[in-house]
Amino acid sequence: MKLTKILKEFNLGRTSKPEVIGNSKGVVVKGLSYDSRNVKEGDLFFCISGECNDGHDYAQEAITNGAAAVIVDREIQTHSPQIKVDNVRSAMAEIAEIFFNFPSKKLTTVGVTGTNGKTTTVNLLAEIATYAGENAASIGTLTGIRTTPEAPDLQKQIHDLAEEGKSFLAMEVSSHALSQRRISNIKYDLAIFTNLSHDHLDYHGDMESYYEAKSLLFTPNHAKYAVINVDTPFGKRLAQEIEIPHKTVSIGDVKIIEESIQRNIFQWEGKTIEMQTPGTFNIENAVSAAFAAEALGFKKDSIVKGLSQAQALPGRFEVIDSKNNGPTVIIDYSHTPDGLRKVLLSAQNIPGIKNVHVVFGCGGDRDKSKRPQMGAVSENAATDVYLTSDNPRSEDERSIINDVLAGFRNPTDVYIEPDRRKAIFQAIKMSDPKDVVIIAGKGNEVSQEIKGQFHPFKDSDVARDGLEARAT
Repeated sequence: MKLTKILKEFNLGRTSKPEVIGNSKGVVVKGLSYDSRNVKEGDLFFCISGECNDGHDYAQEAITNGAAAVIVDREIQTHSPQIKVDNVRSAMAEIAEIFFNFPSKKLTTVGVTGTNGKTTTVNLLAEIATYAGENAASIGTLTGIRTTPEAPDLQKQIHDLAEEGKSFLAMEVSSHALSQRRISNIKYDLAIFTNLSHDHLDYHGDMESYYEAKSLLFTPNHAKYAVINVDTPFGKRLAQEIEIPHKTVSIGDVKIIEESIQRNIFQWEGKTIEMQTPGTFNIENAVSAAFAAEALGFKKDSIVKGLSQAQALPGRFEVIDSKNNGPTVIIDYSHTPDGLRKVLLSAQNIPGIKNVHVVFGCGGDRDKSKRPQMGAVSENAATDVYLTSDNPRSEDERSIINDVLAGFRNPTDVYIEPDRRKAIFQAIKMSDPKDVVIIAGKGNEVSQEIKGQFHPFKDSDVARDGLEARAT
């Protein structure tokens, strides 16, 4: 695509025009890039400023690697064409949509945001849409490195999905993506708010800023309609402040019939739904998905079938088959205080369960303020706590553990084992057959990051090894 054509589309309706420095005539853009290391011949390079690096410092490297032109927010020294804009990230989102020919307009789109439940809700919606006859797809934690990809990657994914004939897309929308304008020009047919609790405050600073980032999705620029779960205070607040048509939902909208390790059974609008995904919090996710699907025009039969047939996602309240009379082991991605609390309470609700043991740690180089809260939650909701490492990254694992211990009333009652494999083995060994062991924090991740090195590690595999060792 010619750069002049991109800029013409980009300029539409603007009062403040970008400044073109150098000769842009005849420049053909073959791709988009924001990482100088990955630039290909003919790419348009965006000099975005990240948390640690400034893309302007790598512009010349990008040009050397073949960039046809660069997008900047301040003029740089180069003979190549540069387009100066007010905000590079915002421009990147808009230009990406232009370059890929506005792909989101070719599908029915749903954006799901919240602290917990995004992945499951997206999956449930995709299942419902499939049973309704749509060619459905999803984008989120299970399909990429980031919950919500950077704008060029996201727009390309949507473009490719549309080219494949997909007609329905449900995707996770992170608070980082909203504040960094990765979805600037996408207008979802429907947006869902699941909940909001303590997380990402290392980035947002405080809960108010975190809420403000999430609320950006529920504006006329980003969504035509919304479904808001009002079981949390922030959900109630959003429902009062929202400016677009919406429906409020709650777990009180359904009648729970049965909760077990294998399934959830509940009634929704006169229909009985038997879900293969256990955990009370998954009923909450199902409620949001059901009402969202109904608002999109899907028939109740498709909604019931979709929710009933949806399988539990790997690492999301994943039950590990405990052979040889071992305890029930559950792997879950819960890495926030509220997420961990909900998982532990769901385990308590399982009929026949005697004790709830939990193995968890907190990630390094991430929100430190939630660590003592995670400790307090585990102490209050679990019989025994096995405190270990998660992904310590560049931090000392013992220092992270000490931060978590600060939230305990009786830290001497905690089993401390920094080696995650040993901690899992110990918890399984010390549990009775009628107990449940929750292994929280990493879910379906396949490695553990320690001092910049990625070591193969998957909680479910280690749990199976631990159960086998217990039986011998």
